Amino acid sequence: MSIALTFVDENLLESAVVGPEGTAHYTTTTTSGLRGHKITTITAAGGLVGSINWREKLFIINNVERKRDDLHSRKSGLLNPTYEWKWDDKAYEFKYSLKELLVSPATGDTADIVRFTIYHPHLFHDNERAILCFPRPIQDEVERMFLLMAILYTEITRQEIEAATGA
Repeated sequence: MSIALTFVDENLLESAVVGPEGTAHYTTTTTSGLRGHKITTITAAGGLVGSINWREKLFIINNVERKRDDLHSRKSGLLNPTYEWKWDDKAYEFKYSLKELLVSPATGDTADIVRFTIYHPHLFHDNERAILCFPRPIQDEVERMFLLMAILYTEITRQEIEAATGA
């Protein structure tokens, strides 16, 4: 059974993330300074807390701290690269395809692809909100938190590069 989580706000770093029934599964809040984002805190409804320290490039889940460079590597591709994110023994490949970020286990069932559909504004009808769709319930809360944090980091980085290049 898949679960779709919707970011209520266009700003992914300041949003509730709600399920189909409308209850908040996560909330994201971010402190900012003169040079942009400082710390993004993601709080799960169950109490688990994760944070991204943008300046120090640190990921923290349940007081376990990891450097982004230890978690993230570029796998392949020049124009449309594939990245690998890894927390403990679980590795995932991240790749953009059209307006989606596809996240698949580096090894294992390719049916377990997590899809993140990016926010898409429209002039004449409702904007399409960002949606995170898990193909199956992930029981490990830390794994879910890590995937959410890695997806946020990847998408915010993409948005910043796009804004800087005027695309």
